[in-house]
Amino acid sequence: MHTALTKSDVAALAASRGRPVSAVLAAAIATLTGGCPRSVDVALDAATRAEPDVAVTRAVSDAVFENRVAALRSLSESAQTVVLLAHLGGGSDPEVVTELVGSGADVVSATDDAVAAGLLSTTLESLPEVERALHSVVGTRRVQSTATELLEYRCKTDTLDLGIAVTLASNGIRHPELATYLTAAASGAEPERAVRLYERAVAAGADAVSVAPARAENCFLLGDLDAAEDLADSALAHHDSIDVADVRVAVRVSAAVAAERGMLTRAAQLYTWLGPQRTGVDADLAIAAALVAGKAAAAEALVASDAAGPPTAAGARATLLAEGIRQSIRATSTPEVSLATSTLLQATAMSSGTTRRASPDSAAAVAALFALHTGDLARADATARRAVDAYPAAHPHWARLVLLRAWASMLAGDTADAQAHLDSVRIPLSHTRNRLFEAGLRVGLARRSGDTGALLTAWDDALDVVASYSVDLLSFLPVGELLLAAVRLGQPERVAHLTAQADAVLADLHEPHAWSSSLHWYGVQAAILAEHPADLVPHARALAQAAESNRYAAALAGAGRAWLGVLQGSPNVADVEAAAQSLTRYGLSWDGARLASEAALRVADTRVATSLLQTARSLRLPTAAPTTDETAEPKGSLSAREAEVAELLVLGVTYREAGARLYISAKTVEHHVARIRRRLGAGSRSELLSMLRALGYGAGSPDL
Repeated sequence: MHTALTKSDVAALAASRGRPVSAVLAAAIATLTGGCPRSVDVALDAATRAEPDVAVTRAVSDAVFENRVAALRSLSESAQTVVLLAHLGGGSDPEVVTELVGSGADVVSATDDAVAAGLLSTTLESLPEVERALHSVVGTRRVQSTATELLEYRCKTDTLDLGIAVTLASNGIRHPELATYLTAAASGAEPERAVRLYERAVAAGADAVSVAPARAENCFLLGDLDAAEDLADSALAHHDSIDVADVRVAVRVSAAVAAERGMLTRAAQLYTWLGPQRTGVDADLAIAAALVAGKAAAAEALVASDAAGPPTAAGARATLLAEGIRQSIRATSTPEVSLATSTLLQATAMSSGTTRRASPDSAAAVAALFALHTGDLARADATARRAVDAYPAAHPHWARLVLLRAWASMLAGDTADAQAHLDSVRIPLSHTRNRLFEAGLRVGLARRSGDTGALLTAWDDALDVVASYSVDLLSFLPVGELLLAAVRLGQPERVAHLTAQADAVLADLHEPHAWSSSLHWYGVQAAILAEHPADLVPHARALAQAAESNRYAAALAGAGRAWLGVLQGSPNVADVEAAAQSLTRYGLSWDGARLASEAALRVADTRVATSLLQTARSLRLPTAAPTTDETAEPKGSLSAREAEVAELLVLGVTYREAGARLYISAKTVEHHVARIRRRLGAGSRSELLSMLRALGYGAGSPDL
């Protein structure tokens, strides 16, 4: 038996003949031929004779194929069967070969002939393109007949393995035992492999409808929502003919897909259709979905005394999740908020096994979101950070947790960290819920940076998801950020349906203060941006009512009162400073600094204004790491402060807005602009802007 030639051997052989080949072609020849000297000779001759208008690799492949066809035809029927068995994965087992070729055949000689002809590797494995030659020479019927004999022998001797099973299915073998084997293998495989094995099982004769729920669940885990939805729908269309457990899986997958598409109401409808008697271990998952969708009556209807399944870990996780959501909705005091937090964290701690099951949401995401809504930014980040590694990057919940970490960083004022998290994810177009949070982050970061151009771009990118999303309890944060962006850009009507849906969810759940406070805080800020004090009043009242439910709501309520005074032109300095400090204690330093700086612009007393600006500066956190541009000398001989003003001026920021962002008065900004004009010798505003752009100002977003 010959020694297989390597890529280097092929290259050396070609060079010795005076017709060297590239390393790429040498590697291709070694792979195609399995290093068989006879086949390598054929390949090198073909490479030498290749016509100029024919790809060399194609010429080599065709020549090797024709040589194999000729070699197969020259072999005895026994030797052909040896090659065929090797192609089907049974060539390395002497007992199988002897059994299927025949005890009277000279198996050793037949095997040696096949290897020498370049039809088998030296390890008796099939080589590339040999399958095509086999079908051409011995015929498809004989290939399938031999494959069936191999399958039945392996089943009879209990020696069937996964590699051979996959090969047989790939060769079009349909057989009940093969289908059963592949289905069982798929049920315990990782999602990516499971999807392929289920496809093979169906090709081998497994009932497509009965395996559709499991296939759908694995497709969901891989983030393929379209395939998951189609497969789950195919099972639900035949719900009368499949087991109730499979119907339950199909509903769970459909509900999970609906949640990822931003349609929690559909998820609730699916569980309502399933009914309390069939939800089994998913009963609490169904209740949780209904509550998050804002369907309190539907959640109540799903409760049934005999619906509970066995006390499995999955059941316990779902029970804790549903109870935690229920407690969070009902919480009217700090102890009750703490209890809901504890319950949700317990559900998160038990969630290590949920990565193999589809679900409308993860316990970790719900716990992190509740922490964000109650001002516990550190806990939100820690919860998402601990849970994210349990999911592969393709899983929708992985991206969701990364986005929630970004959200915690943004609210805390660390926009650089938020941007880094945001840049680490790629959201498919079908993952609408994650796209909503991504859109909220992008407009939120642009708004905080003061970059109107970036805000416009982020807003335009968000319009599709804004138009299609159906608001639920867990989407208030991005809805709030999108509301502020819409108001800032003069397009509040584009999000009117979202705010109306949010109001409907709050009404159905009887104004859950722990969740509603953040939304009302966004309402306060929207009224501030629009400079409509009257619009602020109902949100301030709602925050005042929620103040007793937890300390975070009380801090927001205090800030709402302080802002109302600012907008009405009579800020209470003590209230403003207390509210700004209180917001900062909950990580909202950006909001606190903005409140103080805006109040400074509204007071007549210069000393008071200066004091408020100092407060704003002390609260402001750095939002990005310094860059080489920031540490370099200001461009055009401007002072550091003048450079900051110039950057904002080119970006189109008004004097008043620039003052608020730099914690100086609008009048001071005006003085800086006048000095810049004199320093650069600009004769007009348009000339000044042109000169500043030429100096490089406005090339990036300011660090504000």
